[in-house]
Amino acid sequence: MALFTSRHRVYWSDTDAAGIAHFTSFFRYCEKTEEDLLYSVAGKRDFRSVGVLLPRVKASCDYLYPLYPGDVARVDIEDIVVGDKSVTYKFTVYNETRRQRSAECEIVAVAVDPKTMRSTSLPGELRQLLISIGAKEKPLQGSSLK
Repeated sequence: MALFTSRHRVYWSDTDAAGIAHFTSFFRYCEKTEEDLLYSVAGKRDFRSVGVLLPRVKASCDYLYPLYPGDVARVDIEDIVVGDKSVTYKFTVYNETRRQRSAECEIVAVAVDPKTMRSTSLPGELRQLLISIGAKEKPLQGSSLK
């Protein structure tokens, strides 16, 4: 079951010369879904107010079925993993109009102090917020599970 779902209309401007959603459009749909999630649970679109930026350091997507202009892309946040300094989101994108799974995507963001532009720990407020909606905590490196 998804932790959060958002829907986005596919516009002609989202497509490439072949008339299907450009590969970068999928990342925009995922980021819009993340923003919708943060706004719905915290009333915030970002966390600059608590002294942190969340730039993306990794993004990947496996494309399975096209999205066409006029289609509705349903984006499910399937999993969120919070580390000491990072947040990893796993998304599934569906072509809801044509009832097909379109992509599996992952985006990793790292907390950065805007004054030093160096990585920093995730603010407790953000960590607790994400855990409260079902995020998992990433085990510390070097720790052993017993």
